[in-house]
Amino acid sequence: MQKYFLIWIPFAFCFFGVYAQNLYRFSQFNSVRSLYNPAAMGAEASLSCDLIYRNQWAGVDGAPQTAGFTGSYDLHSGMAVGLNFYNDRAGLNQTNSFTVNYCYRVEFNDQQSLSFGLGLGADNISWNLGEATLTQTGDPAFGASHSVFRFNGAVGLFYKSERFHAGVSIPQLFQNSISGVEKGFRPPRWHYYAMTGYVAELSDNFTLNPQALVKLTLNAPVQADVILRGVFSNIVGISLGYRTEYSLIAGIDFEIIRRLRLGYAFNHDVGKLARTKGMSHEVTLGIGVPYYSGKDGIGQQRYYNKKGGFRTNFRRKAIRRGR
Repeated sequence: MQKYFLIWIPFAFCFFGVYAQNLYRFSQFNSVRSLYNPAAMGAEASLSCDLIYRNQWAGVDGAPQTAGFTGSYDLHSGMAVGLNFYNDRAGLNQTNSFTVNYCYRVEFNDQQSLSFGLGLGADNISWNLGEATLTQTGDPAFGASHSVFRFNGAVGLFYKSERFHAGVSIPQLFQNSISGVEKGFRPPRWHYYAMTGYVAELSDNFTLNPQALVKLTLNAPVQADVILRGVFSNIVGISLGYRTEYSLIAGIDFEIIRRLRLGYAFNHDVGKLARTKGMSHEVTLGIGVPYYSGKDGIGQQRYYNKKGGFRTNFRRKAIRRGR
């Protein structure tokens, strides 16, 4: 298996040189929204920290493994700050990314808000060629590793109402790679993300929460995760979905006393390479102080402040001023 992997190394260099890194996709994207979109900070808690880990194609040598962290804190009614970090490994390639985020939020009334987000940070991209297992020793091309640091940034918009949310973002404004003419600020190479979700309260003990994440980039197929999530007794969530690469999604998540959130999901491929790739697994751990779940549990977070009212309300201010 390892010698076949070596054959792909030159092609991998070309891929990363021309198209830069391939951005992460998680099936539990709703638990780490601000990892995709800096404008989504503060949507679930005034202070929150979320961890996620994905082991893709378990059992395949050199298969991708991704760990991510996102944290946010509301400075006051209309602003939030936070940070993101992720580590992505695929074969001999590794990417570490760190971003500091800022979010400005405008609330139109008690139910609707629109947020603008900006992130600034840096990526470290490395090829650990010295770790390669060679059929012939002494090859100077594999005698050392290569590593670079590159500046990066992110932008996003996020709309939220009582039962609906939607956001669009560009998590990587710069195409960062070790080499290649396409690195740097290249809008044609941007990866666009769009996410949305809706909450339907069907009974006192059951909430339906359909959600979707779509990824778009030029000259590449549209990639999407579509998930239908049901929340039972305001505590347990069960998810079923489909990923466009011929993969089925299933998961479960829990919220404990509105402050701790745990989740697990797996992808089962049903395409031609299903037996070769194996299953993919994800786990999440989140802490919110507290999560804005109210009586409706994890299916329906809101933007309420500590006094139970909505934050800045520009419409009410305008009425008071006689406009």
